[in-house]
Amino acid sequence: MTSRVAGTKKHRAEELSKELRQPQAGIFITGRNRMELLDDELPAGMIEGDFVLAASIGNIRCTSDEKAIRQFTGHVRIPPNATQIALGHETILQIVSAGPDTGVKNGDVVAITPGHASRRIDPLTYQDDPDNGVLAALGYSYRYLGGLRRFNAIPRGAISNVEDQGFGRLFHPVNAGAEVSLASLAHAEPFACNYGSNRFIFVLGNKGEFVYGVPPRAIVAYLGGTSRMAMINLTILANLPESQRPTVVYITGSQKKLDELDHFELIQNLRATGTRVELIDRRDPNVIEKLTRHGRPQVIWTNFAASEVYLQATSAIAPGGNINFYAGAADPDLMISMDVGPAREFTAFDEEAGHQVQAMHHNVHPVNPARRRGLSEEPVVHFSGFSNRERFLAYLEKLPDGARVSADIEMPPADQFPGLNFCGDSSLYTDVFIASSGDRASAAYRNLEKSLARNSAVNFVTGPCRIEIESKFTHYHSRHQICGDNVPWHMTNTSEPLAIDLEQQATHPISFDWLIRGVAGLNHTLEMFADVEERKPFGSYFTLMDLPDIPFVEVSAKVFRESAAACKEPVRAALLAAADALEANGDTWSRKIEEVIYDAHGMTHPLSLKES
Repeated sequence: MTSRVAGTKKHRAEELSKELRQPQAGIFITGRNRMELLDDELPAGMIEGDFVLAASIGNIRCTSDEKAIRQFTGHVRIPPNATQIALGHETILQIVSAGPDTGVKNGDVVAITPGHASRRIDPLTYQDDPDNGVLAALGYSYRYLGGLRRFNAIPRGAISNVEDQGFGRLFHPVNAGAEVSLASLAHAEPFACNYGSNRFIFVLGNKGEFVYGVPPRAIVAYLGGTSRMAMINLTILANLPESQRPTVVYITGSQKKLDELDHFELIQNLRATGTRVELIDRRDPNVIEKLTRHGRPQVIWTNFAASEVYLQATSAIAPGGNINFYAGAADPDLMISMDVGPAREFTAFDEEAGHQVQAMHHNVHPVNPARRRGLSEEPVVHFSGFSNRERFLAYLEKLPDGARVSADIEMPPADQFPGLNFCGDSSLYTDVFIASSGDRASAAYRNLEKSLARNSAVNFVTGPCRIEIESKFTHYHSRHQICGDNVPWHMTNTSEPLAIDLEQQATHPISFDWLIRGVAGLNHTLEMFADVEERKPFGSYFTLMDLPDIPFVEVSAKVFRESAAACKEPVRAALLAAADALEANGDTWSRKIEEVIYDAHGMTHPLSLKES
């Protein structure tokens, strides 16, 4: 590791560029339930080619990493032929070599948009590959790009490709004040997930209009709410003006973690400013009663994917509310039950068909929270259970020319609807109408669910019925909606982190220093991962990529001093200096602690470097 004295961002980039051609350490998934610390080199073609080169500065361990580690090539974002995937998407980078027209310059400290594809692409070429491609994302899809490898290479073509797919800017130069830590900035990705998911949440207004975002002064609930992601979301809501903060917040979790949470400054401040915070043991036999005691939640986040959590959510939600299925289930058999009511009755099939077609709704764009009514722009429509032919034909009359149509009822002659394409049943459907009820409707949905296109709409135009929605499928694959007047509640899920949301944290950061509970250098990060996996503790765990020999230590002055005794210089001096800073700051992480650790290594904190 090169010793770096105070200097400019440009000088730092020049020093880093000397290390690019050397073997560089990184943490990779190399098989199911297998992670390794390996040396890896950027190919010469990447160093010399049309690539943006960047060094990882710091990375936060994400709970979602666990699913990728367990599933490896079975994960929807990992290429099926992968042998080595670089982990890390909650990261902060420093640009080493940018080149023209990239929006960044050498030495910039940047956050990077982690979601790269809203359609399947080859992650090496960024070209569409519907058969073998993946929904490529930072930390899941690449060998040469991940927050836990020392150096990264990103094709310059990715900048326009990511923007074309709706995610916005790829790189976001940090413009932070003197108090902001690298650890808080590395939370840009989970911040964007939460901030974005809150924008995607919708309810219907009095006139049936879409009302977006968490309603001001709402009643909300976090199920599995002692998780780090729930606390990030609540921190965002707590930073809103008082007139927009929730009136009631229900949080479930284990009693042990709730007891710890009860003393957090975040909770105490919310209570002091008028928000009622109810902490509820998830095993309480009266959990539903307690989740509705002060009114039913209008928004619920399910921060832990489990059958009992989904049952609590669907039992407690206010009519017409929104359940954000935040944690995507790794288990494909985990289901979400929805009790669809009887559909509205109409005096004529023509009136019914017109209403129900307009009841369908789709995102304006797959990564845009705004929704529009009616069929998909390029509709592939399937009809199921239409035993009354007159009713079926009335729906066909409402379809636009060019729509592709299939049904489990005999089609009319092609010349009766010359503008429609009767295509059989081999396509992914954008719009599905199910006209049966009870078990038949439930079975029809079950048979059709895996044939739903991304951002599709399903409407039960007869009902009632109970359907089982596959959690993993709706979270990762289709992200479809159940539409119509008879839907008891609406569903959204974790948003794809977008540039506009990431940039909010890069330029107007919220401090998440209170969440940092452990740190490690790269050489000790596997130990940190193993410990967190075993104990499932609360909080965030931060890898200091510039300082690979820092041991895995709990963020407390006592532990820092104890660990220093077994370390060599300059790590020993760094831990002792950091211990003094931690003691002065109530054992809470801060920019000051990062600075003294860098200083002890003869290095300048990356956010303290001058422009020129």
